[in-house]
Amino acid sequence: MSSPDRDLDDIQVLLARYGNRLDRSDHAGWVDLFTPDGRFEVYGRSFDGPDGLLRMAETAPPGLHLTSAPLIEIDGDEAEVEQSFLFVDRVTHETRIGWYDDHLVRTSGGWRFRVRRSTFLTPEGPSDRP
Repeated sequence: MSSPDRDLDDIQVLLARYGNRLDRSDHAGWVDLFTPDGRFEVYGRSFDGPDGLLRMAETAPPGLHLTSAPLIEIDGDEAEVEQSFLFVDRVTHETRIGWYDDHLVRTSGGWRFRVRRSTFLTPEGPSDRP
């Protein structure tokens, strides 16, 4: 049986796993955080479904993802999340900042990303590219 507190805890764990799995190069584990029809919108592109998500994870620059406390709004079996991020490139140590906007759904395996959209904060303002 689900409760609001349990849902919030489970969503926080999902969000933590996102960065940890990417940072540790657990690409297959990262893809499992999405629904089968899930997509990640970043760099002006959409990476759709398990194959597209895996391709993105395997070719993305390695680094460290640091995130803010999320704002989570739950409505039944769906949730909207806003969360800021700082990414540090492992090789160059260059940083990228921005935020994620997420649409999550409850599945039989727990909460999963249906859509995660990355917006970068650039000197010119918000952008879909760093």
